[in-house]
Amino acid sequence: MNWSKAKTILIIVFLIADIFLFYELYPSAIQSRNAIDDEKVQEVMEYLGNKGVFVNCTIPKASRPKKPLSVKYKSFDSQFALEKFFQNPQDISIHQYEDKTIIEDEEIYLEINKIGELTYKNKQLMGNQSETIDDEMALSNIEEFLKIIGIMNKDIYDCTKIKENGYLKMHCSQGYKGTFLDHSYLEINATNDGVAFMKMLWFEIEDNEKNKNDIIHPLRALIELPGLYEDYDGNIIVNDISLGYYFNTDMEEVREFDMTEVKEGKAVPVWRINANVGKIYINAYNGTVEKKQKIVQNISSMV
Repeated sequence: MNWSKAKTILIIVFLIADIFLFYELYPSAIQSRNAIDDEKVQEVMEYLGNKGVFVNCTIPKASRPKKPLSVKYKSFDSQFALEKFFQNPQDISIHQYEDKTIIEDEEIYLEINKIGELTYKNKQLMGNQSETIDDEMALSNIEEFLKIIGIMNKDIYDCTKIKENGYLKMHCSQGYKGTFLDHSYLEINATNDGVAFMKMLWFEIEDNEKNKNDIIHPLRALIELPGLYEDYDGNIIVNDISLGYYFNTDMEEVREFDMTEVKEGKAVPVWRINANVGKIYINAYNGTVEKKQKIVQNISSMV
């Protein structure tokens, strides 16, 4: 073996490695790369400002590739309801309708919508409660109730809590690995004695997709705004932009409570832009618009 030649090759290999590590790790190199990124952001902000679009939030970092999700609305049947919510089968009445099933007795009212929306009422706990709420006890009641219907803490994306009329009220949405899953909701009211009211529309997720696709930078999504609102007479104020999943039901003109068919399909990654003109969902794969909320003008301001 020609050791001299081999030694020369090794020296070249190590030299290339040193140069790569220098540019990847040396602070000045990193600062230079960030300065370029900041410059691009500033250019886009100036462009948007000239178009009447102003961003009042932090721009998220670029995301790693993501895969679409196979989803369907979580459904409940009468047998499940009878086993989980009722104690005396002989006292129960069941009413079947075209779009829903109602099961109830003297204490519990349960409504199962065909799309999967579930409404629960404890008649004895409905109405204003005079007792002071114990937060820990009410939360414990909520957690136990959610376990019954198969919802865990990791399934919840965000949640707001308020105390009102003797109830601890929670409004939540579903999440998937730290991102939102749109078209889902959970409303629940609890007392020290149990859950009084619950309404939910939730997804079952099949994590069976293998192919991940690149996600566009959020700046690419923001650039779409001027073209989407060319006829809007006013500034567009962006208050938040976040990455999540959007499930298109193709029934945007129908109120959620009126939908009667179980829907399932693909939920795709989107950049959701919350602005003063509404919510805009931009496909995070290709930049197309998945949904744009209509602008509702304040009539009094137009007079």
